[in-house]
Amino acid sequence: MIKTTDDRNQFIGGSEANMIYMNYESASFKEWWASKLSESPSDSFSNIHMSVGTILEHDILDLYERVNNVIGIREAQKVKGIARANTDYILGNKVSDVKATNKAFEWFLKEKVPLNYKRQLIHYMYIFGLSEASIIAYQVDKALMTNPFESLVPSKLFEVMVPVTTDEITVHKQKIDYLEHCKSISIFPK
Repeated sequence: MIKTTDDRNQFIGGSEANMIYMNYESASFKEWWASKLSESPSDSFSNIHMSVGTILEHDILDLYERVNNVIGIREAQKVKGIARANTDYILGNKVSDVKATNKAFEWFLKEKVPLNYKRQLIHYMYIFGLSEASIIAYQVDKALMTNPFESLVPSKLFEVMVPVTTDEITVHKQKIDYLEHCKSISIFPK
């Protein structure tokens, strides 16, 4: 069980899943990997959108459960080797991440989410052994960004199913396994 966030740099978390797909020679990857090797705390990054998303997460899930007449598991945590997951929501065999965004309706119409969010879900599916994924997205506007404590409405709630193949999970596992090996011998991947 994960006890604190003090040890997060020992692991690769869901919000970092996109990093494992980067060019190992890039400056961004090298800086990130150096922090993993040293296990030193990295700077936490937040902006107004992330802060509002954090405030709204439980309200969005409350609305999702009311609308769909379901009850899922919130904030499940698991470690699998070097991989770590702090999920937003699990319902049956599906993991979901919650996003408060002005792109919710667009993602719903296009039936597509940004690749970094898909990779985050692949990461969770790999760690928990789940077979489905989605983004539960709430359409925010300026008013909600200014006052994130107003009531949420069902018409702005969208679930976008994110198809993930077994091949994508296999590739993810291979990348995690390789990085775990590199970390165990304290080297930069090639």
